Order: sequence, then structure tokens, then C-alpha cells
Amino acid sequence: MNFLRGASLIFLALGLTACSSSKVVRVPASLTPLDSPLQIERNWQVQLNEMRAFEEKGLNIAQNKEMVFAADVQGLVSAFAKENQSRWTDQVLWQIQLSEKIVSGPVLDQNHLIIGTAKGKVIALSSESGDVVWQTQLSSEVVGRAVVAEQKLFTRTVDGRLYALSATNGRIIWVTENQIPNLSLRGVAPVLYHQARLYIGWETGKVEAVSADSGKSLWESRIAIPRGRTDLERMVDVQASLVIKQDRLFALGYHGKLVAMNLENGNLYYAKDVSGYRDFVVDDQAIYVVDEDDIVHAYDLSNGTKLWSQVGLKYRSLRDLKVYKDMLLAIDGLGYLHWLNKTHGTISARVKHSNAYGDEDQVVQALVEGDRLYLLDNAGTINSYQVEPSDLSTFQTAAEPTAAEQGQ
Repeated sequence: MNFLRGASLIFLALGLTACSSSKVVRVPASLTPLDSPLQIERNWQVQLNEMRAFEEKGLNIAQNKEMVFAADVQGLVSAFAKENQSRWTDQVLWQIQLSEKIVSGPVLDQNHLIIGTAKGKVIALSSESGDVVWQTQLSSEVVGRAVVAEQKLFTRTVDGRLYALSATNGRIIWVTENQIPNLSLRGVAPVLYHQARLYIGWETGKVEAVSADSGKSLWESRIAIPRGRTDLERMVDVQASLVIKQDRLFALGYHGKLVAMNLENGNLYYAKDVSGYRDFVVDDQAIYVVDEDDIVHAYDLSNGTKLWSQVGLKYRSLRDLKVYKDMLLAIDGLGYLHWLNKTHGTISARVKHSNAYGDEDQVVQALVEGDRLYLLDNAGTINSYQVEPSDLSTFQTAAEPTAAEQGQ
């Protein structure tokens, strides 16, 4: 099953669409020249281990007031000082090399870092030293980033099991099992906790609510229906992170829909025909979504009416959407960071990420903290950037914005 899950995302990321026996190559949209009012200045950069494509889905960048935490797939977990240090040995506060590949985490819970491994272990590390506090063996790859609530840790494994563990010692409290299709996207959406309930997006195209206390299913609702003749065509993963806003649950399905759901019973308030698998953003006015073609859409929060679409980043392998102050941050697979205006979808600013080894590396995870960005790329570098106003001197001027830049 693991090979199939990985192969499916490889197929998607290569930009190939199955059309009977033919293949259509998706060409990334060219970028329109832009005067960018923002630039990024690197605070520091540290080299970890290189990552092959599609291994990063469950990885995370965590932080507390003084430190930033990151892991790579080769089992290295690191803690870094947030502020720039004069020496590399001072920037890296501690590192620990685990004997297993890491496929999810780290997630910070008070003074513990929670890691999931490819061999089915959940490991809690001390955030101060990196020492192993406890570890628990589960049934298969721990691909779901953990969430901690009610002194329990909730996570998912690749074989369809949902676990509740003691956050104190890792003891298994309960486990449920769900049937998983033969082929699905690599990785899973994190479990979402809210008011004594867990909400889970499944590879079957369903969203389920369960009791956090017992694991008992409370309701389930389908947002994507498998269609087509092949397993590839019938993939309906709910892989984007679920979001709760204004007492509604929002979910996005691959080959499915964007839906607003009733928290109590799973009934739909509305559904929009859009397919995607990247994490989306919800604020008080709108939902901002990247579809499977890397087109960014905004929908009215209350009724789902489409507000705008930005086609200027089509087929550029966008990552999960982020929020930067009052703008959206979309990072593409070619190393560019794009800031989008939330109101009308225009691309307001653009910069290029690079490291000491080149500038074509994909950013696999990002963390936004005020004017600071932390980026982890597939070359294995973690970078701390400061976002600052630019002098516009390094950007060409476009006489008139194109329709794509205007979000048409």
C-alpha cells in the first residue's frame, strides 16, 4: 500500500493527467514581471539532510518563544535558536539522530515534541534536550501529524487506524479502524480536535466526527464520490486540513468538493465543485483554496459564492496556503513566494527563495511568524528570513497588470 500511496502523488506532482492512453504535460504559467514592495533578508540557514520529493507531507516546523524545531525524513530532529547567532554551533541548540525515518512532526506539546516514524512509532522528545521521553509502537507508518488535547494524543496511521494515546506516557487508550482504498495520495490530513470531538478526513472521500473520549463514531458525511474506471481516477482523498470557523466545519476533497458542514450532524450548508489537496485558509470573510491545477480561488464564507480566481500561478506546484498579516502567501514548486491580496486576488509581491547550493529547491514546509519566515526545502536547508520593504530596484516594471495578475 505504501508504494501505491507514494506513486499516486508522484504521478500528480509530475504534472501528468491520465486521459485514456495519452498523457498531457502541464506547463507552469510564466510569471508576469512585478515590482515587489517586499523582499526577504536571510537571518540564518542550517543544512540538514536532503529529502526526495513527496516525503515531506507530514513534516512540520514547530516553535516556542525561543526555539524553532524541525525534522527531516532521515531521522534527524533539530532545535534552533530563533535569533541569529554568530556561529553555527550556537544556532543549533541540539540535534538527535533517530534510527528510523520520520514521516510526521515535530508537533510541540508543552515541553514535548511528538514525532511519527515510518516504522510505526510515536516518539515524544524533550523540547529542551531532545532526549526520548517515551515511545509507543503502533500498527504502521504514523503519517498523520499528532494533535494533543484532554491529556491525550490523537494521530493516524497509514493503514486507516485512528489512535488515542496518553500524552503523559504514550499508553494506547483506544483505537478505531477504517477501510482504506488501494490507491490514495501520500500523507493524510491531521486530526482536528474541537470541543470533545475529533474530525477526520478519510481517503474514502468521507469526513467523520468521533468522540475524543471513546473513539465512537458520531456521524460521517461524504464529500467526494469515487468515479472512473481506474484506481487513479477514483481517488477521493480528503487530505487538506479541516478547518472550523464560525461554528462550521470546512473540508476540501480531491476529485470532490469544497464544503461547509454542520458540526453537530455533518449536514452540508453548501458545496462547491473544486478539487484540491493542499491546506486552505479561512478568515471571517472568505475561504481561500488552491485547486488541483494550482489556481487560487476565494469563496464567500457565508454562502460559498465565488469571489475571485487567480490563474497566474497555474501548474506551478503550489504548496499549502499560508497567511501573512492581511495577505495570502502562496509558495510554488520553483522556489518563488507570492503574496496575494485577499480582496481581489492580485499578486502584490514576489520574491525568490535560494540557499547556498542553488535557487531551484522546492520549499516543502513553511512557518510564518510576524515578519519572519522559516522555510524548509528539499535540499535539506532550513532558512530563517526577515520580510522587509524593498527598494524595487531589482524588479522590472509592468506598465499594466495582466488579467492573470488582476485575478481574473
